[in-house]
Amino acid sequence: MAWLLAIGGVILGAALHGVFGALFGGMAGYLVGRVSDLGTQLTTLQKHLDTSVSGLKAQISALESRLQDTHKPPAPAQQSTTPEPETFYGQADIPTSDSPGTNQATPVTASPADPLTQPAPDPVRDDWNHEPEPRHKDNSPSLAARAFNWFTQGNPVVRIGIVVLFFGVSFLVKYAAERNVLPIELRLAAVALAAVAVLVTGWRLRNRPGAYGLVLQGGAVAVLYLTVFSAIKLYHLLPAGFAFVLMVALVAFSGVLAVLQNARTLALFGAAGGFLTPVLLAGGGGSHVILFSYYALLNAGIFGIAWFKSWRILNFAGFVFTFVIGAAWGYDSYRPEHFNTTEPFLILFFLFYVAISVLFAHRQPPQLKGYIDGSLVFGVPLVGFTLQGALVRDMEYGMAFSALAMSALYILLARGLWQRQVDGMRMLTEAFLALGVVFGSLAVPLALDGRWTAVTWSMEGAALVWVGIHQHRRLARWFGLLLQFGAGIAFLVSLDYASAPLAVLNGAYLGGLVVSLAGLFSSWQLQRHTDKLLRFEFRLALPVLAWGVLWWCGIGLRELDLHVDHLHRLYGVLGFAALSALLADWSGQRLNWPWLQRLTLALLPVAILLAMMALEQAQQRHPAQHWGWWAWPLVLATHIRVLRRCAGNWPKGLEVFWHAGGFLLLVFLLTWQSAWGVDSFTTGSRTWPLLAWGAVPALALLFMLQTGRRLPSPVREFPDAYLGRGLLPLTAWLWLWILYACTRDGDPAPLSYLPVVNPLDLAQWLGLYALIHWWHTQRSSLVLPANIPGLLIPGAIALSAFAWLNALVARTVHFWADVPFTLSALHHSIVYQASVSVLWSITALSVMVFASHKVWRIAWFTGAAILGLVVLKLFLVDLSGSGTIARIVSFMAVGGFMLVIGYFSPLPPRRTTAEPT
Repeated sequence: MAWLLAIGGVILGAALHGVFGALFGGMAGYLVGRVSDLGTQLTTLQKHLDTSVSGLKAQISALESRLQDTHKPPAPAQQSTTPEPETFYGQADIPTSDSPGTNQATPVTASPADPLTQPAPDPVRDDWNHEPEPRHKDNSPSLAARAFNWFTQGNPVVRIGIVVLFFGVSFLVKYAAERNVLPIELRLAAVALAAVAVLVTGWRLRNRPGAYGLVLQGGAVAVLYLTVFSAIKLYHLLPAGFAFVLMVALVAFSGVLAVLQNARTLALFGAAGGFLTPVLLAGGGGSHVILFSYYALLNAGIFGIAWFKSWRILNFAGFVFTFVIGAAWGYDSYRPEHFNTTEPFLILFFLFYVAISVLFAHRQPPQLKGYIDGSLVFGVPLVGFTLQGALVRDMEYGMAFSALAMSALYILLARGLWQRQVDGMRMLTEAFLALGVVFGSLAVPLALDGRWTAVTWSMEGAALVWVGIHQHRRLARWFGLLLQFGAGIAFLVSLDYASAPLAVLNGAYLGGLVVSLAGLFSSWQLQRHTDKLLRFEFRLALPVLAWGVLWWCGIGLRELDLHVDHLHRLYGVLGFAALSALLADWSGQRLNWPWLQRLTLALLPVAILLAMMALEQAQQRHPAQHWGWWAWPLVLATHIRVLRRCAGNWPKGLEVFWHAGGFLLLVFLLTWQSAWGVDSFTTGSRTWPLLAWGAVPALALLFMLQTGRRLPSPVREFPDAYLGRGLLPLTAWLWLWILYACTRDGDPAPLSYLPVVNPLDLAQWLGLYALIHWWHTQRSSLVLPANIPGLLIPGAIALSAFAWLNALVARTVHFWADVPFTLSALHHSIVYQASVSVLWSITALSVMVFASHKVWRIAWFTGAAILGLVVLKLFLVDLSGSGTIARIVSFMAVGGFMLVIGYFSPLPPRRTTAEPT
C-alpha cells in the first residue's frame, strides 16, 4: 500500500508541480500508505487476540463438560455390543467398583457444550447475511478472488443466471428501442412488472439456502434501475421531478431491503446494477447532469446503508464505480464550459465518501472500534484531487485553492473527532490530520514562489517535529524533517542572486532565516527530549543543528557579499561571526542548550583564518583598517566571554589550547599594528617594520614570564596556556624570525649603521634574550615528548645565536667594507672570510674551554667541529691570492687559537654519570 501510494503521489505531483511536486507527492503518498498499513496491522493483531481468547474459552468449556460427564455414575452393562447412536467411544476406559481389576468401556453422552458435536454453520448464510467473525489471520481475498468465489460458491447457477438475465434485459430494451417493435411505454411497463414479480419472488424465498432469494432481489432491483433510467434518459417519458422522486424511492427501497435482511449481496448487486445501467445504455450524447444526478442518488443510498452497516466491499464498489466512470466521461467529453455543472458533483461525491469512511470507522464492532478503511481514507483525496486538477488546470491558483480547501476540510474533521473524544477514533483523527497537513503543504508551492514555499514548509516541518515528539509520533517527526529538507531545496532553486534593494529586509534573507531557525528549533527539540526518541533519532540532532547553522551562515554571507564593498567585506564577515557567536552563547544559556554554546568555539579558528586572509590582501595594511577597529575588539571580547562561559564544560586540553590561541591572536594583532605604525612614522628601508615582527613577540614573551603569575584570571587559572605550553608557538616564531632576520642587511636609514647597537641587531639580541630567559625559567616545568632530545631546544637557541654573530659580521663588512649584502659577494670577500675565520675560531675556543671546565664532552666535540670547519675553510675557500695579508692573518690567528685551545681545553674524560644539559 505504501509504495503504491508513493508511486501515485510521484505521478500526481510531477503532473501538478514538476520535480518538487513529485518529491512531495512521493513522500506524502508513502506516509499515508504507512499509516494505512499500520492500521491494518493493528486490526490483524486485534483479530488475532480475539480469536485466541475465543478459542481458549471454547477449549475450557469443552474440558469442563467432559470432566462433568466423566464423574457421572456408570451406565448398566449392555448385552449388545453395538453402541447407541448418541454415544461414542474413544475415551480412556474407567474401571467400575463392582468389577475390580477389569476395564469396562463407559459411554460418554455427547454434551451440547462440546464443540465436536455442534453442527457446522451454513457457510453461505454466514458469508452473505452475517458479519464475519474475527479470524486468526487476515486472509482477506482480493477483488478477483471475491468475484470468482461469488460465482462458484453458494448457488452459482442462480447467480450466473441473474447476471446473464440482467444483460439480456439490457440488450432487449436497447434492441426494442432501436427497432421500435412495441410502444415504448408498454415495453418499459412490461420490464418493470417483470422486475417487481422477480423481486416479490425473491422476498418470499429469502430464507432459502444458498442466498437464492437475495440474488433474485438484487437482479430485480438492478432491472428496476435500468427501467427508470431508460425512461428518463432515452425516452424522456417521466417528468424530471417525478423521476427524481422515483429514483430516491428505489434507492431507499433497495437499501431498506439490504439492511433488513443483513444482505450485503443484495446491496452490492443492486448498486452494481445501478452503476452499470448508464454504461450499458450509452449510445452517445445525453446530459452529464442527469448521469451525475443519478449517481448522486446511488451514492446517497450507499451512504444510508453505511449509516447502519459497515460493509466495506459496498463502499469500495461505489467509490470505484463513481470515480472511474466519472473520470472516463471527463476524459472523453469534458469541456471547460462544463465546469459549473461538473464541479458541484465532484465535490458532492468527494464529501459522500469522506463521510462514508468516517461512518465505517464508527460502525465497527467493539473490538475493532476505530479500524479505518485505508482505501477510502487515502484513496478518496488522492483520486478527488487528481480529478479536481483536471477541472481547474486552466485557472490561476485553482489547484492552490483546491488544496487549501481540502486541507481545511480534513483539519476541521480531525478537530471535530478530537473534540468528541470517541473511543477508538484516534487513528482516523491522525489520518485526517496528516491529510490536512499534506494538502496544506501542497497549497503553498501551488500558489507562491519557492521562497515562500520554503518559509511555509520550514515552519510546518518544525511544528510537525514538535508535535511528533510530544505525541510520540515518529512518522510526524520524520515527515517534519523531510519537509524542512524540501524547503531548503525549494529555496535554493528559486533564489535570485541579484542584489536586493534593502539589506536584511528582503524576501531572500528572511526566507532563509526562517529555514535556519526551523532547523535550529528542531535540533533543540530533538536534544531536549531524547527519552521520547528512538535511538538513531538522537543522532539526527547534530546533522539538523549543522543544517540550521549552515543556513544561518549562508544567508548572512550572501547579504554581506551583496551589500558590503570588497574593502570592508572581510571584516564584515568577521563581525558577523562574532555577533553570531554572541547570539549562540546567549541563546544556548537561556535555552539550556550546550550544543549550541559549543558552536561558539568555532569563532577562534574563523578569526585566525580571516586574519591570515587579511594579511595577504594588499588593501589591508593593518588590522584596524576597514572596520577592523571594531571587529577585532568584538572578536576578542566574545572570545573571552566564551572562555568564561565554557569553563569546566569541555576537555582540559582543548580548553588550554583555546586560551593559548586567543593570546597568540592578540600578540599577532599587536605585532601587525606595531609594524604598520613603525613603518608609517619612519622613512627609510624595510628594516624598521621587520623590527616589530620580532620585538613585539619578544616583549610579550618577557612580559608573561616576568608578570604572568601576578595577572588576574584567566592567566592565573590557566598557567599552562599562558606560561607553559601555550608559549611554545611564540618561542618557535621568535626563533624563526631571528634566523630570517639574519638574511637581511639591517639598513637603519636614516640612521648610520653601528655594529651591535643598530636596530635590527638589538631586536635580534632581544629575541635571543627572551628565548634564553624562557628556557631558563621553564625548562624544569616544561614536559617534552619522549622522542624529542633534551638538548634540542638549547641547541636550537645556540644555533640562532651563532647565526646572529655571523650576520653581525656580514652586516659590518657590508656597511664598512662596501661589500654587497649577497651570498656570492660575501663568499668572495677577503675581509668577510677572514673575519668569519676569526669569529669561528673564537667561538670554538670559547665552547671548548667551557666544555673542558664543565667536563662536557658533547660541547667540546661541538667546538672541535667548528674549529675543523675553520681549518677546512682556510684550505678550500678561494681567496684572491696565495700571499695576501688576509690569508696570512687567518692562518696565524687560527693556528694561535688552536695552540691556546690545546693548552687550556684538553679533551674531557668520559663520565660515568649522565652529562649535564
